[in-house]
Amino acid sequence: MDRLQALQLFARVVERGTISAAGRSLGLSKTVASKRLQDLEANLNISLLNRTTRHVSATEAGQALYDRIVPMIREMDAIIEQISESTEAPSGVLRILARRSFGMLHIVPSLPSFRAAYPEVSVDLHLTETLEIAPSHGVDIAIRLGQPAEKSLDWERLTTDRRMLCASPEYLHQNTPPTGLSDLDRHNCLAYGQEAEPAVWVFEHLGKRQDIVVTGSLRSNSGEVLRQAALDGLGLALLPEWMIAWDVAEGRLQTCLDDLRLYPARYSAEIYAVYRRDKRLPGKVEAFLGHLQRHLGTHLD
Repeated sequence: MDRLQALQLFARVVERGTISAAGRSLGLSKTVASKRLQDLEANLNISLLNRTTRHVSATEAGQALYDRIVPMIREMDAIIEQISESTEAPSGVLRILARRSFGMLHIVPSLPSFRAAYPEVSVDLHLTETLEIAPSHGVDIAIRLGQPAEKSLDWERLTTDRRMLCASPEYLHQNTPPTGLSDLDRHNCLAYGQEAEPAVWVFEHLGKRQDIVVTGSLRSNSGEVLRQAALDGLGLALLPEWMIAWDVAEGRLQTCLDDLRLYPARYSAEIYAVYRRDKRLPGKVEAFLGHLQRHLGTHLD
């Protein structure tokens, strides 16, 4: 058994939460990955993982091992990457963890031209609705809402924080468009929020904040769902500019109350690309960040 490869696999399992996801990131089937983990536990004579049908988590001993080995694995990966990139064009596997809506609307469409420009770089893209995501071992770039607090991380802003109140032309033809905040209570408001969060839109003006409780027939933790519902004429939605700019430009959605600053409670931040702060940014990371910024400049400006 190659103990180093087995430890790398174990670290991926802790970070990804499933053996199948960890195995895929290393080009292994679930069966092969499971067998290597079992062999590692037998070799160390320690139970490293708590296994259920849906999720895998580290045992107390497993977490202690993970905390010790991750810095060493990262240092080894960085050394190998620096050596290879000193003489070669960007290459290898670029691992990206991204907010689902942004990933589907902007990262996925940018991949064909990125691969054409950098054929030696392959992409491992994982999408999530989780808010607090950051680069860890096995993730080169995290596309997230808001700046991270960790000093070990660096970032680039990808979008503004502007939110737009919008609806389909058909909905606004059947329902008088709102001319002020007091009109929202007579509209079907499609609200964004996680489980148990109140449906609240925030209005800010001259440093003062007003929380507005809205009601409607649909609530979701997916911006994609709300965008589609707005396109289908179900009601008013308050969505990021980066999500609906194309729809507005092509007339599929119309905006309301454009002179007001509105946003769903807790979701006012910009989208950032976050990566580990290194003396030398890996070539594949630098290449993708530049490519994504150019893509956004073409499609959002």
